[in-house]
Amino acid sequence: MDDENDEDFLPPPNLCTFSIPKEPDLLVEYELYRPSMGTRRLHSERNRGVYSEAFIEHERLGTLADLSVRALAKLGTRHIAPPVKQDPMKLRIHYDSLDVNLPLEECYFVEDVRFWRRVVLAKSSDKTLQFKKIDECDWRGMGISLKYVELVEACPAAYWPEKQMADLGQLVRNYVRTLHIKHLQSLDDHFFTHYVVSEPELDASSAESAGIVVSSDESDTPVEEEEAEEEEEIIVIPKLKLKRETVRILDKEVRISVPNRSTKNEFVTESEDIKPSVGKQSRISIWTTDVEGQKRRDARHARNAARQQLRDLDREKKEEHERRKQRRALLRAPPPPPPKQKKKKKKAAPEKPITGAFNIPVDPEPDDGQAKIVDIRNKEKLLNRIKRYDYPAKHCHHIDLSFVRYFDMLNSLTIEFLGPEMDLRYHKRHMNFSHEDMVHLADGVRTLKQLKIFRLRNSRMDSMKLLIIARALKQLDALEVVDFGYDQLKDNCNVALEILLERKVMLKRLELEYNKLSRVTVGSIGYALRCHADNDKNGTTLQYLGLANNPLGELGLSFLFHNIMGTSHLVELNINGVEADASGIARDVGNLLRNHAPLRRLDMASIKLSPVAGRSIIRALETNHKIIHFECRGCDLSPDQEYEADVIIRRNNYSLHHPYLGDTKQTETSLLGYLSSLRHPIVAKIEAENARRAECVRNRPLKSSSELSVNEEEILEEITQEQELDIWQSLAPQQQTAPKKSFTKFSALSMGSTQLPFVFNPNSFDENEIREHLYMPGPQNRHYYFQRQLEN
Repeated sequence: MDDENDEDFLPPPNLCTFSIPKEPDLLVEYELYRPSMGTRRLHSERNRGVYSEAFIEHERLGTLADLSVRALAKLGTRHIAPPVKQDPMKLRIHYDSLDVNLPLEECYFVEDVRFWRRVVLAKSSDKTLQFKKIDECDWRGMGISLKYVELVEACPAAYWPEKQMADLGQLVRNYVRTLHIKHLQSLDDHFFTHYVVSEPELDASSAESAGIVVSSDESDTPVEEEEAEEEEEIIVIPKLKLKRETVRILDKEVRISVPNRSTKNEFVTESEDIKPSVGKQSRISIWTTDVEGQKRRDARHARNAARQQLRDLDREKKEEHERRKQRRALLRAPPPPPPKQKKKKKKAAPEKPITGAFNIPVDPEPDDGQAKIVDIRNKEKLLNRIKRYDYPAKHCHHIDLSFVRYFDMLNSLTIEFLGPEMDLRYHKRHMNFSHEDMVHLADGVRTLKQLKIFRLRNSRMDSMKLLIIARALKQLDALEVVDFGYDQLKDNCNVALEILLERKVMLKRLELEYNKLSRVTVGSIGYALRCHADNDKNGTTLQYLGLANNPLGELGLSFLFHNIMGTSHLVELNINGVEADASGIARDVGNLLRNHAPLRRLDMASIKLSPVAGRSIIRALETNHKIIHFECRGCDLSPDQEYEADVIIRRNNYSLHHPYLGDTKQTETSLLGYLSSLRHPIVAKIEAENARRAECVRNRPLKSSSELSVNEEEILEEITQEQELDIWQSLAPQQQTAPKKSFTKFSALSMGSTQLPFVFNPNSFDENEIREHLYMPGPQNRHYYFQRQLEN
């Protein structure tokens, strides 16, 4: 017999004879109960189109009522049917059936946490959120924030629906605590055509015409004005090593101005011996005060120069605006009427006789102005102009970022100008953003009085943009964390960072990793921290400063460490991967470890050092008993030196957890008492768990008397029924009173939750009762349970 083809009975591959369910629960049931390939190849199954085994009733699949609830959930979420509201199981099915892609205005009022958890896991890029429990996060606030940000990132840069987004923001403002914006849409390529082809012709708007609000310049004090009026004389003094200097020394020789005196000009060099005399000591004090005043004047002049830059920027924008208006008016002006020309009289031609249909005279059509205009431009020159156009940042605008003012209860704001999802379509214009974008963002951030965390990362910043946003952040007293990491900041951002740090309430963290900061900016940061410590000694301090992967140089570290030593700032310092000389880093870090008491954590990994420099750092680290974290991997230190550093850190951590070490006020009795209270970590955890459980048992509610009476009545009925049925036991001589004992025992157990004392007599149990208790469900540690009850 010839073998039959098994696929003759199968349906054609391109014919869909049955449908697979799309719901996850139905898919699971279908995978479990679907027919095998052998069953489908049977001759009796050749025309089968419906597979009912996929709908076998199961508790996970649900009934027809559950399927109806799921169908109703897809119709809307605002009005839930009363039968669904009254049944918690159906209400659970309703929320589980909601789509995570529902519009925000249709689901912001949903209070179910599991629904918002599904939304967050579906839309967030943080994969660690799936390991968090239902009560460890504000799932609703995170879900609403993700949905609103999704709308913001989908909005084109040329059009911002302010009315609709403001109304939606007003609805969800009470739930949003965080915003993380990454992929804003950029302008399309055709918006830059007029910059290449002709003069710029941008539409003027109220947002563009609005100028930057700049405060007035700071004037000099009367004492400084009097000193400036006097005749000045230049004295060159070398760099003197003072222990507690309060100024930044930028060069080896400092030129200062002092009032004219009767003495002659003096030139002091490093080769001359400085003898201790009263006159020279007075000159040193005068030099110190004059340099302090000069530094204050320089800082004030730098701030005034920054304000002048803002004014110039505003003036240039206004001039450009007026120029655009004039050019637009010229373009829109109607052309002058052409001069009237006298028409020459033409002699009327004699009419030709019409001899046929093709000899009929027909007037030409009037000119409609739609004639084809030939492109007579120089295409090669135009192409060169297009190639030369570099898409500057001032032309790359985005949506109005002042919309953040809608969320006045915002705690954390993170913005990254990464452009839209580009994949392989990268272009420079997607990553740029203009000063107007920073002005709009500053206008919105200025109103967020509850903002604690502000991050502007992965963006192409410059000094002017940083200055605009720093002036807005300075007004927020609740701000704790500021992050400008990966922003390509250069060494000309000193004025903006000084303005940011001139605060009544100091920041807790300032993160400036992966920029191009060097000597000037780092010196300005240290000087601002020094001034803050001198003005408010009991105020808040800067806990963390991140300067990793910046070309600080030897002078940058020296200026920073010189200014922060003696203050309460910088508990944590991160200088991983900085570029500086090995000997200079070893000297400065060693000086910091010896003289800066508040320092607790220091990260200096991936710095090119040497074993000799590492030895000096290890010696300084050994004298510090407060630092509890020191990272020096990748610094070309020897393994022995890294091991020594690890041992020192372990010593400091042990001293931190055992405060009695080194305390001369402790007595022998107190030390013995402290040692007796020490426990092994596992034993301490077990004791804490037992104490927690005992507290829970002590505070649990007592059972009601009705439940106890019902349980006792049931036990009595069971015992009486057993006694009535066992006739032979009633006729036999009763030698044992086991049932009675068991009754009293059960009654005692039933009353165990009351205030009656627990009585346990293990010798009163017979073999059957022991087996009965042995096979009863209960705690596995039954022995310790009875022992604990006996002890209580």
